[in-house]
Amino acid sequence: MTTQSSEYQNAAVQSASPTQLVCMLYDTLVRDMNRAILAIEAGNIEERAAEVKHALLVLQQLEAFLDMEKGGEPAANLSRFYAVLRNNIMKAHAEVDAERFRNQIALILWVRSAWEQVEGPGSQSPDRGGDNKPKGEKANQSLSCSV
Repeated sequence: MTTQSSEYQNAAVQSASPTQLVCMLYDTLVRDMNRAILAIEAGNIEERAAEVKHALLVLQQLEAFLDMEKGGEPAANLSRFYAVLRNNIMKAHAEVDAERFRNQIALILWVRSAWEQVEGPGSQSPDRGGDNKPKGEKANQSLSCSV
């Protein structure tokens, strides 16, 4: 990473809201898994292992954001989602299964889209039915996950 892009990323992280930080972590997780897929396709075991290791660290950070006491059912649901995601990432790595990585990426992007709507005025849950999006304390402010 260049110094300029590293400085930009540091500034973005420092000025981000908690919801934006979660979205940034989802983006990193997706990027890691896409790189793991590329490593599978290239037959590069070391690169795949490095990307999976980083993805698991990112997932650990997402879990650290959970406040099980204040978050109630949504936090419990995310905790279960992260546990299943971790299991599937490890299976995809062990079985050298690019398709399993792709399936996990699709799930992450779906959950990420809900986070994008958390703080938007009049935000609605994704077209999957039900109001299962995470709740934020700044629910009346406009926000996009893009930084």
